[in-house]
Amino acid sequence: MKIVHDDDRDFRDDELHAAMRVEYRAPADGTYWAFLERRIMARISSEAAREWWSYFPAWSRVGLAAAALALAVAGVTAWQTRKAQDRVAWTELLDTPTEMPMIESAGGERASRREATLRYLITR
Repeated sequence: MKIVHDDDRDFRDDELHAAMRVEYRAPADGTYWAFLERRIMARISSEAAREWWSYFPAWSRVGLAAAALALAVAGVTAWQTRKAQDRVAWTELLDTPTEMPMIESAGGERASRREATLRYLITR
């Protein structure tokens, strides 16, 4: 069989189908299927004999390493967060003005000055 790409033939032609059927057909011999079934059932029964928890010991080292790594990452993150919070607190503490702003009223009375300061603080 020779497939030529320059002509107008479709690649899904009968020759190609026949060649593919011959190449990929199922085995006609019944012993092949019986042997395949025995192999599959033997594998299933050997795997079923193992309990579900018997798979985990192989994972213990990997799991322990992953847990240690996660703990280290969480510790470093918590430490960095705490440092950042301390820096923000110190910045806010040191950057605040030490004097309190007061608005004086035109009358100069003490009660009206207190009310003006109170109004100023409430509106901020």
